[in-house]
Amino acid sequence: MRSINILWLVSYIMLVSLTTACKKVNSYLDKAESGGITDKELFNDYVQTDAFLANIYNTGIGAGDWMPVYSFTYAAACDEAKCPYTFNYGTINFTSGLISPTNNPIDIWAKSYQNIRKANIFLQHIDELPVNDARQEAGKVRMKGEAFFLRAFFYEELYKRYGGVPLLDAPLSIDDDLQLPRNSEEEVVAFIVKDCDSAAALLPATHSSENLGRATKGAALLLKSRTLLYAASLLHNPDNNIEKWQQASSAAKAVMDLNVYRLDDNYKTLFHTRTSPEVIFQSTVNQVWKVVDNDWVRHTEPPSQGGGWGNLQPLQNLVDEYEMKNGKYITDPTSGYNAANPYADRDPRFHQSIIYNGRKWGTATINTYVGSGVDGLNYNTAATKTGYYVAKLLDENATLITSYKPGSHYWVFMRYAEALLNYAEAQNEALSAPDQSVYDAVNQIRGRKNVAMPPLPVGLTKEEMRQRIRHERRIELAFETHRFWDLRRWRIGTQEGTSAYGMRITKSGSNFTYQKFLLENRVYRPAFDLFPIPQTEREKDPALTQNPEY
Repeated sequence: MRSINILWLVSYIMLVSLTTACKKVNSYLDKAESGGITDKELFNDYVQTDAFLANIYNTGIGAGDWMPVYSFTYAAACDEAKCPYTFNYGTINFTSGLISPTNNPIDIWAKSYQNIRKANIFLQHIDELPVNDARQEAGKVRMKGEAFFLRAFFYEELYKRYGGVPLLDAPLSIDDDLQLPRNSEEEVVAFIVKDCDSAAALLPATHSSENLGRATKGAALLLKSRTLLYAASLLHNPDNNIEKWQQASSAAKAVMDLNVYRLDDNYKTLFHTRTSPEVIFQSTVNQVWKVVDNDWVRHTEPPSQGGGWGNLQPLQNLVDEYEMKNGKYITDPTSGYNAANPYADRDPRFHQSIIYNGRKWGTATINTYVGSGVDGLNYNTAATKTGYYVAKLLDENATLITSYKPGSHYWVFMRYAEALLNYAEAQNEALSAPDQSVYDAVNQIRGRKNVAMPPLPVGLTKEEMRQRIRHERRIELAFETHRFWDLRRWRIGTQEGTSAYGMRITKSGSNFTYQKFLLENRVYRPAFDLFPIPQTEREKDPALTQNPEY
């Protein structure tokens, strides 16, 4: 992450030598010690200690949830989008119901525990680190807070995938009992919350430019909010314990009460800057490497734009969710929606998120109707299968034409809009009917300066507000990975995740005809709400129980 500037380079050079002699005893416990130097020697030097921490960031938090590396995005693995490629390590595993204990191309079990081990080593030794001045003293406190945050982050990623997992608060040795059962979900949540609280107590609210991108107090509090929201949701709270919703509400309110963040005026460009007032935690490495497999621009641009691969193609399912500019759903006969001109007067976030037929993109016009050329429906493998390409998260200034111009892509892992939506959902579920604070949280998002959607209608019931909040999450957080997990925690995948639709557009003279069509049937079973525990890990640790129906 460029956020730590030269430390990433230092980290890379150092950790190559530190890990050379590593001996992996168990893929998720990763028993390897530092290698070339002892832990005592490593944590006796401030620069080396900071580099060790930088390596945890570098290996543990990347753009994997965003970049279509190996043709995978979470958006195309749920009801947001379609990936046109059917590689056996891609989204087809999810859309065709092929996930199993021996087949999960995005399993993170081993990698997460390797980084948890690093965080545990760091926390075990950080108090021993000698410092030379006040700057290093403050840095030592900050680094300890970051390590708590990182450990909580890795456990939250495990929790939302697998539920209960083994908890480790110290690095294990070869002499320890390695047959570890899964802790309960309640224990895992409590562990994450405790680490988030510990991190928040040590971390500053903001960082200077040299530390931009490191975890802050706000990041720790939002991670706590996210964890408690998941814990309160149906998947993890089938008895609907209201106290869990109250805890989630309070956690989200704590982020709001920091008064550090506000919504960015520009919904489209906040993802392409390092300085948005909305950003809480982001990767500040510009994720546009020219290595083809990792190139977001090449993967995502329409084919006409220098040979883009069109890897993320929005579904009609999502397009239909965007309201009219007057705040009415397109299914409302009084909304003004015109099926012969379906993209007119829609929520401004639609125009900032979706490339549709006739949309201007840079200096070009993208045509997706049948027979329109390389961008047209089903022209070739890269051409759209849905009638759309993605605009959100793709810098319109980027181009592959003539010469490579990568644009800016600073992936945002946490932003203030999520805190508002987390609060609105949890507060609504904690009450018998929504109070004004629920309306205020959602209406702030709808009222963003370059969105300016009408406020929600007053007098909504709890159930009506629930649907409004879910709708708002789907629109506001589109393509940011949240929908994939929301389907699971709400347990609605069998209703929403089984039919994928596109838009077939034909042209006759100057007239267009629009026809919604079933693109594909998808497979979703209730078991998919959690990932399977990898079979390789259960063979190494027979104490691990499997999730139901795998």
